[in-house]
Amino acid sequence: MQDDGAALPPPPLPPRPAAQVRAAVDKRVGLIEIDLADGTRLRVDAFVNERALQRVLTVLKARS
Repeated sequence: MQDDGAALPPPPLPPRPAAQVRAAVDKRVGLIEIDLADGTRLRVDAFVNERALQRVLTVLKARS
């Protein structure tokens, strides 16, 4: 059987209570929270892809 590279995306995760989300965020290594002037909050950890973060920040800046 030949793999054509197409794969189904994983099913969405069920929503978690805010307390569980916060606990998971607190455990991440090198967590940085960035609060923007428009109220947007970004949370990235030590494993953030710098190029992807730059693209996100560029889009958010263009929207403001």
